[in-house]
Amino acid sequence: MSRRRWFIILRSIGAALAGYVAIILATTAGFTPLGGLIHLSAPPRVQVLATVVALAAGLLGGMVAAWLGGRSPVWHALGTATFVAAESTLVIGFRPSVDPLWFDLAGAATLIAATVAGGYLWGRLAQRRARRQLNGGGPRPETRRNAA
Repeated sequence: MSRRRWFIILRSIGAALAGYVAIILATTAGFTPLGGLIHLSAPPRVQVLATVVALAAGLLGGMVAAWLGGRSPVWHALGTATFVAAESTLVIGFRPSVDPLWFDLAGAATLIAATVAGGYLWGRLAQRRARRQLNGGGPRPETRRNAA
């Protein structure tokens, strides 16, 4: 296998891992002020804030993976989501929880979906940026106003 191919493979794995690290850092920073682990018995305000933290952390992780991957943004975000799914499986499967299984699964699914959405969002932003560069940096032709 060529050196270039190895570089591409290692870059993809590194991008997925970096996205996962971004999620760990963001969830830790976001959940700590809310009391750490969020349980079903937490007040509604805490539950809503924890959901916002999970969505933001997932979006961030997916975007980091997509950005560092350099191509195929959703695939790199899916790589990060695979790490999240593996960790969630271990935590849900082997750690006793006071919460019902559906609650833990819903939390994991939220984070995984947000991660993939982050990769998709990064891909859309990259397409928009590339289109603007092709148009000379100005607004898209269909958004220009007629001076007449």
